[in-house]
Amino acid sequence: MEASVELLKKLVSIPSASGNEKEILEYIEQWLIDKKFDFVLREKSFVAGQIKAQVKAKKAVIFAGHIDTVVAGNLEDWNFPPTEPQVKDGKIFGLGVSDMKGGDVGNLIAAADFVGEALTQDIWVVGTANEELDGKGSEDFANWFVKNTDYQSAVCIISEPTSLNKIYVGQRGNHFMKLHFTGKAGHASHQEHFGLSALGTASQFLANIDTIAEDLKKYKNQVLGVPSFVATSIQAGDSSSPNKTADYADVVVDCRLTPELEEVFEAYMEELGKKYNFTYENVVTPVLSTLTDGQAPFVEILKELSDATTTAAVGSNDQGFFENIGVSTVVFGPGEHDQGHVANEYFIIENLEKHIQLLKQFIHQMQ
Repeated sequence: MEASVELLKKLVSIPSASGNEKEILEYIEQWLIDKKFDFVLREKSFVAGQIKAQVKAKKAVIFAGHIDTVVAGNLEDWNFPPTEPQVKDGKIFGLGVSDMKGGDVGNLIAAADFVGEALTQDIWVVGTANEELDGKGSEDFANWFVKNTDYQSAVCIISEPTSLNKIYVGQRGNHFMKLHFTGKAGHASHQEHFGLSALGTASQFLANIDTIAEDLKKYKNQVLGVPSFVATSIQAGDSSSPNKTADYADVVVDCRLTPELEEVFEAYMEELGKKYNFTYENVVTPVLSTLTDGQAPFVEILKELSDATTTAAVGSNDQGFFENIGVSTVVFGPGEHDQGHVANEYFIIENLEKHIQLLKQFIHQMQ
């Protein structure tokens, strides 16, 4: 336990906000080399270690997790420097400790225990960058993996925080869109000019956004639930001219899609654009919804070992990048889900040892 706690403290102490992961990737690379993994690879956006089976394996188990964090935010909200981990009352406090460096440590320690063992399946441990933005690290590793390996099958556990009591078998897709409204600029002393402005048009849309979300419920998925449609920011007009109505307004929307909505989404947005007079573009590449068989053998093993229940993730993660290359993937990890992206983030220490033991038992049962 002491070694795993020290490793977690070390990873937390390395600043690794998205886009600034080079140091932590290098540290994990050296750790894998020191632990004598059979193959170690570090690229710009990921680091991976492989433990090979006795003979060329046809199957593989992958433990994956992102090593980047969000930015710390307002430092006055923290009781201590975010990258100076504190241990108190059975918890470790620090930026990224639950989301998800605790899960990364569990992956590393559990896998390293099998170095030199007689395995029938290969074991991979992967640390990925940029998950908090666009999942670039997992996408790059998945592309590398499918081009450079030839397994008949592989399964993956992403150790994102689920408090070890939930197994996420799927997630809704996410489309981050910028909606462009145009209108006629005019003098703000005339009340009627507001209705003709882009901000007036955008206001009509925003006033009806809950109605849109209600309509999307008809695309409910039995496992993933209902879509959501949430405006997150707006930019309009020229603030340096407070007496001029806006000739443009951009509204950013976060839409989470079910497979049922994905089938008709382009047509749905086209009709919505006609109704509320906007065009739109994707802010980042959309991520499709993902759903793994909740009764797959490897999921059943994980459920039996952990007593966790299967459900769908509320937010998004990197599951889809692995599923897209044919790797059956679930999300299951030791961090506290409600601790992600908050000041004074903490991780319950006893969950680290539980996670390590669960993964080791999982590997034994998969052999």
